[in-house]
Amino acid sequence: MKQLLALVLLTLSLHSYAQGVDEKILAIDDDDTTFLFFAVAIRPVWPGCETLESESALFDCFNYGIRNFLVNNFEVPPATTQKEKKAQTGKVYVDFVIEKDGSISSVKILRGVHPKVDAEAIRMVKSMPDMHAPAYVDGKPVRMSYTLPINVQY
Repeated sequence: MKQLLALVLLTLSLHSYAQGVDEKILAIDDDDTTFLFFAVAIRPVWPGCETLESESALFDCFNYGIRNFLVNNFEVPPATTQKEKKAQTGKVYVDFVIEKDGSISSVKILRGVHPKVDAEAIRMVKSMPDMHAPAYVDGKPVRMSYTLPINVQY
């Protein structure tokens, strides 16, 4: 019984070791590599946030900037009936890339609610200002993917 337990523990420890992250794998090999928001060393800087110094303040300012832009620029498509309102209510997930120069590209709907709402979400994201600075990994500017959830209610 002890031998069986030791064998199981040894097998589990080998599997755990195999799950380790190899830093060389994360190295930037390709100019077209797109990183996820949580995988970059330095996140993009929203315009107007460039004077902040701490990473947490920059992160909060980035989130506030996007949310504020969303509130001020998202125009909920008109709905004339309760049925239309219900069909256009929900959460839209918009994915986009912040390029190495801070511009926005590759805007697409990951999960939509209604064609009118989805089109407005795409329009709004495409109209966002360029970032003051892009994301960085290993001291180099990189492309970064960001998914923005937009909750639409009437």
